Amino acid sequence: MFNKMKKTALAAIIGGGLAVSMSAHAIVVGGIDFGALGDNPQNLHFETATIAQTLISGDGQTATAYGQITTVNGATDYCAGGGSCVLYYTATFSGSTGFDGTANDSFTFTSGVINVYFANASLGNLLTNPGGSPDNVLDIQGLTPWASFTNHGDIQATGTFIGAATLAGSSVALYDVNLGDGFGLGAVESFLNANTISDGVGGFADIDVTSSFTNQRARLNQFDAAVVNGSCFDGTAGQGDWCLGGTADIAGGTTIDVPEPATLALLGLGLIGMGLGRRVRRST
Repeated sequence: MFNKMKKTALAAIIGGGLAVSMSAHAIVVGGIDFGALGDNPQNLHFETATIAQTLISGDGQTATAYGQITTVNGATDYCAGGGSCVLYYTATFSGSTGFDGTANDSFTFTSGVINVYFANASLGNLLTNPGGSPDNVLDIQGLTPWASFTNHGDIQATGTFIGAATLAGSSVALYDVNLGDGFGLGAVESFLNANTISDGVGGFADIDVTSSFTNQRARLNQFDAAVVNGSCFDGTAGQGDWCLGGTADIAGGTTIDVPEPATLALLGLGLIGMGLGRRVRRST
């Protein structure tokens, strides 16, 4: 119980609680500046992430993905206080069903988890890491947990995923903040737990995620095995091959009250020196 209390206190400290920076309407949570709210505070969101993803080849399979969140509310310099922090994520989409492998195939994943991580500095160009995508995933998972989301309903996917020289696809899904799992920072998850996106059947989710991806060579890590041996481009790629790259848009809202002048300033992030511990990369 004491250890749990210490972890809770630590999360509150490094999460920064809620800090309001610079202007009267700039919201900073967990070290990330969500920018000016304007007249509608429910428009707060983070979006536009790069994505790399593995292939699947049948039902009952799991796809793995990772990426970097490149903008928050349209800003690329979203680190609080003008710092150099970056948000990254990993994701797993499990329980593929309805898959037939044909062109314009439509199927669903029955479960999905997106974990977002905070880094004090960039990991560098993920597409040129000599360790390839598996190394990128490990590097990201070694960062500081920031927030976690689980799917709200099935994840709808469509496209050509196997047996063709040109692979492409897209997906769409709603997600909820994964509260109480001990992964992310409490202040961040409370902030993003908005329940403002209708699921069309009487419920509400926190974020809406859409993505699109292809096997275009320029989008892939050139050190991934299926890229090196060419199977991503000749129709022989299969389950688990890192052959998809593209973008994802992660949009949501928040119901947080807007503080008037900027007098709230709680704790700050305090992540510097916490040992984010990225492995030193080998030179290409």
